[in-house]
Amino acid sequence: MAINRVSHITIYVTDQDQALRWYQDKLGFEVCMDNDVVVSGMRWLTVCPVGNQSTQFTLVLAISEEDKTRVGTNLMTVLSTDDCIGDMARLARLEVEIVGPPEEVPWGISGIIRDLYGNPYNLVGPG
Repeated sequence: MAINRVSHITIYVTDQDQALRWYQDKLGFEVCMDNDVVVSGMRWLTVCPVGNQSTQFTLVLAISEEDKTRVGTNLMTVLSTDDCIGDMARLARLEVEIVGPPEEVPWGISGIIRDLYGNPYNLVGPG
């Protein structure tokens, strides 16, 4: 028995519907699961890159004061792309915050964006 992959990344949000629209409209993600039956006060809402449900982003509503302090504090998440330059240009047109424009690095082409809460994402593609 061994740990073999990351299945979910938790993103604390202040509004699940607003976050869902952002991840769909800006990153092009799709809904993996949206359990509208609230269990223990929680709506289970996950999104992922289209066709890739192996890693899901869980959009968790920050309810408690402790949860609210976590909004926008995620560490850098790396997203793979086939066209970093093209995707970064598209995201800029969609008014996504560009922190670092695409540039050549030893591992390919890399650019950095922030989501609507300030969480950083590094888009990386082949050079």
